[in-house]
Amino acid sequence: MNGLIDFINRNYIEGIINDTSYNHFDMITYVIILFAGVYAVLKLLNKFSIKIDEEFIIATIPYIFMGSVFRVIEDADLLKPPVKYFFITPLIYFVIFAICFGTLLFTRYLEKVRKITNYIRTYAIVGVVLSLAGVVILTYYRSYDLNLIILIYSLAPALVLTEFVKKISPSIRMTYLRSRMYSFAIFSFLLDSFTTYIGVDLMGYTNKHPFSSFLTSIFGTGVVLIPLSLILVMLIILLFEKDPKKDKNEAEKYMLTLTLIVLGFSMGARNLLAMVFGV
Repeated sequence: MNGLIDFINRNYIEGIINDTSYNHFDMITYVIILFAGVYAVLKLLNKFSIKIDEEFIIATIPYIFMGSVFRVIEDADLLKPPVKYFFITPLIYFVIFAICFGTLLFTRYLEKVRKITNYIRTYAIVGVVLSLAGVVILTYYRSYDLNLIILIYSLAPALVLTEFVKKISPSIRMTYLRSRMYSFAIFSFLLDSFTTYIGVDLMGYTNKHPFSSFLTSIFGTGVVLIPLSLILVMLIILLFEKDPKKDKNEAEKYMLTLTLIVLGFSMGARNLLAMVFGV
């Protein structure tokens, strides 16, 4: 029993308390929890008769950004124990989910009692407001370290490459890449890879993710993550669209696409904000 407790402390608890790099054990565990959570949420949304479509995915993106904002607030040591532990992986996922799902149910209720006309729009607006509140907090406490040029170096190439993929999508028989949700999934992975390359190779940041750190060590540069991440996300999207049962599992496809966006955009936005605010 003592050995098990030591294993959990060493591979899980200490990583949260000290905010250190991920290891293979906690990384695999968190991925399993994430995908189990996706299917649990899918069941919950169906139970509450909430339509899962592209509009729902786009409306949820502000909450992903909000998670990144508050993760950087924790990185900036603006939160103190024990509150700060709730904004470190994996606990932050549960906190953001509680805010997101609670807001979704509340706005759905408001629409039912005819206090609002469109719950998805209100749900999205609340996410934007919360995200902006976090950015205001960061700006207030970290304005002296602002490095806005990073926005150009990171966002511009990610946006340009995303538009290029959309442009050539008909010629590679993947016209569906032009949809808003798939375009944002591609942008999210590119943003993550560009910010990782800039942060690690050019600005001296440490990569906490073992797989991308492994690839970077092999090739000697994080720039290799850019084409690899683009190929990876396009292959995953291709699998979604080639699924012979996709017509019966549209909601599942949308939720898995949202998971892709969470994985890419949460890390990419966090990297970007950390560099912009000098955290």
